[in-house]
Amino acid sequence: MPVFDENGNQINTEEEFPKMKDPEEGLPPPAKKPFPILPAVLGIIALVLAVVAVVFFLKANTLEQEVEILKKAKTQLATTEAKLQDAMKENQKVKAELGQAKAELDSARAKNQALEDQLAKKKAPPATKKSPSQTDKKSVPKKPAPRKP
Repeated sequence: MPVFDENGNQINTEEEFPKMKDPEEGLPPPAKKPFPILPAVLGIIALVLAVVAVVFFLKANTLEQEVEILKKAKTQLATTEAKLQDAMKENQKVKAELGQAKAELDSARAKNQALEDQLAKKKAPPATKKSPSQTDKKSVPKKPAPRKP
């Protein structure tokens, strides 16, 4: 039976190995493909935009956290201001009560002084003429000075 090669030619069986055609012999040399510039540029732009988006996302997230902190601080400040207003009102009430108590105390001291003066007049013996040396010897009881709060 005859043997044919890949081109369809009959091969002698006397030869040890049939000659085969090199697949690259008939083809033109491959042309080098140029580097795809447009996809590379688009890829770099997409990468830069992704980095910028991540940076802006992180900044936005940080700003949101700061806004939350500021909101909490604002509510704490409002609460503190309300407490301060209440404390100031209480302080004014206490000052008014203290002023009223002071006036009552002064009034009571004046009444006490008037009563002591009346008592001293009632206890005093009729005035007799004494020599000036005797009046120096007589000691007048001193009242303690009123304490000022």
